[in-house]
Amino acid sequence: MLPFRSPALAVCLSLLLHCRIVLADDIKPVAEFKGRAGNVSAVAISDDGQRVLIGENDGNVTLWNVKTGADLHNYAGHTRQVFAAALLPDGKRGVTCGDDNLVIIWDLATGRRLHQISTGDSIPFTLACSPDGNLAAVGCDDGSIVIYDLDDAHPVATLRRPAAILCLRFSPDGKILAAGGSDGHVTLWDATNWSEKHTLPDADAASVGAIAFTPDGSLLVTGNQNGGGFVWNVADGTQVGAFAGYANPEVAPSPPVAPVFPGSSITPDNRSTITYVCVSADGKTIFASIQDAVPHYWDLKTGRLLGTGDWFQDTRFYLARFGFPFSTAMATPDRRFVITMQDNVDQEEILAQVWPLSFKPNPPQD
Repeated sequence: MLPFRSPALAVCLSLLLHCRIVLADDIKPVAEFKGRAGNVSAVAISDDGQRVLIGENDGNVTLWNVKTGADLHNYAGHTRQVFAAALLPDGKRGVTCGDDNLVIIWDLATGRRLHQISTGDSIPFTLACSPDGNLAAVGCDDGSIVIYDLDDAHPVATLRRPAAILCLRFSPDGKILAAGGSDGHVTLWDATNWSEKHTLPDADAASVGAIAFTPDGSLLVTGNQNGGGFVWNVADGTQVGAFAGYANPEVAPSPPVAPVFPGSSITPDNRSTITYVCVSADGKTIFASIQDAVPHYWDLKTGRLLGTGDWFQDTRFYLARFGFPFSTAMATPDRRFVITMQDNVDQEEILAQVWPLSFKPNPPQD
């Protein structure tokens, strides 16, 4: 395992812990480290932003120390691709699920499997843990969402949708669970009694694989396979905003296609899958990782493109049945940094980089 490229980077990381999203002309990684050869398919970050849990397409699970780049532990248990990972607030446990139809709760210090849960014939595509660390929601290919008590791994509730569940997220207060599906719908569940609160309309006819709450939990941001981004009011389920992800904005559609926003160059022809979204700490800016493109930033209120993080292009690991790409980018819980994972082709090692959540300003849209 190689450490950061220079000791000064660790100092920079400490100094930048008080930064928010900023404008930058030359954005560089704060830290960079390497692991064993492999393809990353799942990423999780601890609440303090100091440790990263990754899952790979061969079933390997590794815990990294962000400050030192040290490989803290390798966990053996999955036999096939890991689809999702989470680190619990207690700092002692991690959760993963994968293509071997297993959900595993790990003791991070020893590598011991505290609990191993079989999902039977259902393939667990995604998971999310409640902010208090008591529950894990696991979403599967058959539309089921099973809620597990993380202390003893018993199922608390089973929720159902008519399509595969591709992403899950608890609200900051833990009272709402949001689920994005392959049918283009997002469902909000009341986590106090597991009743359905709202099913948001299929706004763009495409699988939803990226969702995020604003810090105050009042709004939900969603991103889909067609590049459609939407902002929803959590209280009543109404759409209050929109934005669009695109890989090639310079592409001129032929014949001409109506733009997503009046006067802009963003059209359905040049949009690209939004694989990950988060909202800045002040609740004003949307950050998204986009397939085959650099990260993009939008004004949450207006949907206007603010700029790009011209420093990382998302790698792609597909969910075989639905063709939906996993994101290998994830913001730290304080939303000050984003950690990206990709293959280092030259050295055949995973390359992990820590970037300030920054962007290069974009010329204003007309």
